[in-house]
Amino acid sequence: MGMIHCASYMDKYYQGSQKIHFYHGHKLQDRFISILNFTTEEIEFKIRRGSRQKYLYHIIIDEEEERISEGWFPAFKIKTEHYTVKMKAKEGLSFKPGKKYRLCVGSMNPDLVYYHTNKYKCSIDYEFALPEK
Repeated sequence: MGMIHCASYMDKYYQGSQKIHFYHGHKLQDRFISILNFTTEEIEFKIRRGSRQKYLYHIIIDEEEERISEGWFPAFKIKTEHYTVKMKAKEGLSFKPGKKYRLCVGSMNPDLVYYHTNKYKCSIDYEFALPEK
């Protein structure tokens, strides 16, 4: 009975905490990362691989650090120097030309880190704005 109470209390505590702050990590130059295609619903990135991790967590956030798109994506291909990632905007959200965004790539889901801290360091940090079409 005590364990259930503790878990319930912890969930209420973390739900009331501040949102996650995404710290800038290693900023990639345009020669290491690029946007291949985009629409208001989806963006496709070409990223030069550096890590040998099979999967990395990719997050697109806006200037207010709202998570527009996120998920685990394969990041390691043996025969290429890069990998591609197609990220779809969450339901009710969209990508807007001219607005500034960041692609933050890490090795963990920020929701798991959130139980210990509200800070998340981006291993890869790419700032971009979508051009007008």
